[in-house]
Amino acid sequence: MFEPLLEAARKLDDASLLPGCPELLLPAVPGGFSLDHVRTLISETHNRSDSAAVLSAVYIAIRSNRFPSEPSDNGEYKSALEDILFKVGQMMVPTCSSTTFDEDSTDYTFLSNNGLLGLHIISLLLTLKLEGSLVLPTRALLSIIAFTNQDDPWSSRSSAKLARSLLTEYFKNVASPKTLQPHTAFPSQRSRDAVVERKPSEKPPKTEQARFITEDILTNFLRPLFAKSRPATVTASGRPAAFPEKSPRYAQGDGFGTDDVASQKPWKYTQRYAVTLFEWSVVKANADLFHEHWPLFTPILLTLLDEPQPTSLRLRALSIFREFWRLCPDGLLVRTGLAEVFEQAVFPTVLNLPSLTPETESCYLLAAAYPALFDIVGLEDLDKAVVENESVNAGLQITADQKPSDKKNLQSREFSESQQKLLDKIIREGIMVGYHHAKQHVRLVDFLCQTLCRIVGGMGILSTKYLKDIVPMISEILVDPFGTKYPPMLLSTTRLLHAVLQTCWPRIPHYCNEVIKIVMLAWLHIGDEDSFTFDVQTKAELKQQLIKTVEILSAIMAAAKLDMSDRISPLVTREPQLRSLFTSHKTSYDQPKWESADKPKATSRNHQLD
Repeated sequence: MFEPLLEAARKLDDASLLPGCPELLLPAVPGGFSLDHVRTLISETHNRSDSAAVLSAVYIAIRSNRFPSEPSDNGEYKSALEDILFKVGQMMVPTCSSTTFDEDSTDYTFLSNNGLLGLHIISLLLTLKLEGSLVLPTRALLSIIAFTNQDDPWSSRSSAKLARSLLTEYFKNVASPKTLQPHTAFPSQRSRDAVVERKPSEKPPKTEQARFITEDILTNFLRPLFAKSRPATVTASGRPAAFPEKSPRYAQGDGFGTDDVASQKPWKYTQRYAVTLFEWSVVKANADLFHEHWPLFTPILLTLLDEPQPTSLRLRALSIFREFWRLCPDGLLVRTGLAEVFEQAVFPTVLNLPSLTPETESCYLLAAAYPALFDIVGLEDLDKAVVENESVNAGLQITADQKPSDKKNLQSREFSESQQKLLDKIIREGIMVGYHHAKQHVRLVDFLCQTLCRIVGGMGILSTKYLKDIVPMISEILVDPFGTKYPPMLLSTTRLLHAVLQTCWPRIPHYCNEVIKIVMLAWLHIGDEDSFTFDVQTKAELKQQLIKTVEILSAIMAAAKLDMSDRISPLVTREPQLRSLFTSHKTSYDQPKWESADKPKATSRNHQLD
């Protein structure tokens, strides 16, 4: 019955197969057919290359409205609908054909067209009149979710929008699960996992979406895919391994035996849409679902975090982890011991530095890894802290009669012992190692200074112990005569210096000479017109930031009842260009002594002294 329609669909090019151009096939649509005929059409054996024509024929046949809209037998009508939906879900699965990323021969245009056609078919079928709600087959739902991320090569903006709309509408109207099916038993565990036995949750999922996530996606579909590549740091039940097994010393990587690797990691090669399914599951889950079923999420997430290549997959895994950590109930991962496991999985990413890693990729990886570590350590309010530290007048004031040694009101965030260890590791083994290894890459240095500025603002007075590492780093960057070739790095470093001065002010008098040297040399380099290649506005902003640095330092020294005049006057006498830098500090060349009424007040976001 549909042979003329199929032949017409095969003659169309890829662009005409899209749902926006159905008029070309309307003359070939037969009359007087039923959904049972459509089921027969889509159930017949077809080549994979012919799937686009079949989907296009099914789409135009359903859209033509040439079949009875009122079913004579509701049961048979519903059965035909479910069979069609199941076959459509099978035909639109975005299965990739390549087992390597270097030689990817997948036709993503073909997959994208099939997906868009399938989504439109499902959208039409869901609008048909039917007694009772229509339950979509699991295969169809999985295929819809596979197109929810527009950044996937087989998806598009229109496909992702339509897929998300279909899922939202479906789970909004579908009935809640009446009976809870027992959880699928976990597969046999290794001997090292035998002592850990996961008991099924006694609380059933409250919604059909929650049931679908825990049973159909995580347990029945994703768990078998990730079973062979699960990291040794967790057990099969999703809990930390008491005795993790070390990987073989001479284990072959993904570059050897690609067929074997593809069978062990189908989620990375042929079934890459599995990552999209997991991402959607994490985003749609809530705190209650994580509290009851977190062991279903952790093995998959750790597997993704442990995968070094490709970079796009690592970035996506870090993004999923941050969402997972944000939605998990407070303290859950710490109590279960998984916080340390995730720390060990995320931290190696910050060491992806040039020249082994290209600079651009390194910037992307570090920009994703450090915020993930901040989430683990509990510095989620760093952006707010930086904003408060941006102004000299922000926070609480310090007057000249206050003693720097008076610590009764030096307030700072409290961190647990494990959080303090992680902060030490981030600064000393992450930022400092990254800076000394790749200091010639100005974009990375710029990012590291911004990151360190956020940490200093978040830690408060606790960051004082890092001054011996931070101040030399700032000095090396700002006094470099070639630093003016990349002004954004100088701006970030100057803001870092501001954060250090405002936060660690009790110890700053010991670094007064070093800070004066830094701002003096930076000012002279910026004043050199030949070495400064950026616009005048950027140059003026840099100078303003250095003047602000002197103002903060002057206020701190005044609060400590120390005079900087003897240190500044000889410099201004030898180099008149510095006069405009130290305008906020009345040195001996202007006025012999400070006027008490004009003393500046130092400020700090974290402290207030009586």
